[in-house]
Amino acid sequence: MRRFLLGFLMGAISIVAVLVGLGHWLDVSDPLAKADAIVAISGDTGARAETAIALWKEGYAPLLIFSGGSSDPDSVASAELMKRTAVAAGVPANAVAVEGTSATTEENAERVAELMKTRGLVSAILVTSPYHQRRAAMLFEREFARAALTFTNHPADDPDWDPNLWWTADPSRSRTLVELAKLGALVAGQRAG
Repeated sequence: MRRFLLGFLMGAISIVAVLVGLGHWLDVSDPLAKADAIVAISGDTGARAETAIALWKEGYAPLLIFSGGSSDPDSVASAELMKRTAVAAGVPANAVAVEGTSATTEENAERVAELMKTRGLVSAILVTSPYHQRRAAMLFEREFARAALTFTNHPADDPDWDPNLWWTADPSRSRTLVELAKLGALVAGQRAG
């Protein structure tokens, strides 16, 4: 009985360690440095926009770029809603660029790269949800390399997601599992927005 309990305990500890490790692996972050722009991509826009605005106010870049369309063609683009949040928080409208047509993370990366090249910008700080940061970084790295652009990762300060406990409750668990599936598809060479 003692061996069974010890084996069960070791198995449970191993599973928890893997789940926590996955959370920290997704939540990729780089040291902050000044850049030409701060890019926040749509999704859970509240924490993403707030983090981007805070970085702008701290002087990390002179321009905010919000990227993301709307799933409803009759609604305002997510990027435009993030811009409104920034302007309401005191960011001048001319310090915000909006890319409001992308529907996937891959399109975010493509269209932000185009926008940056058009404006003569070469560096960015990429802000998205912590569970989304790894996949977004892979897609942005691919597009930015083609355009000779660089970026650093800075996950949003998201109070609803914890890398240690993401697996314990929804919606954190569901969002993370969907993200892991999309990341697996991306690594396998499939298109996974």
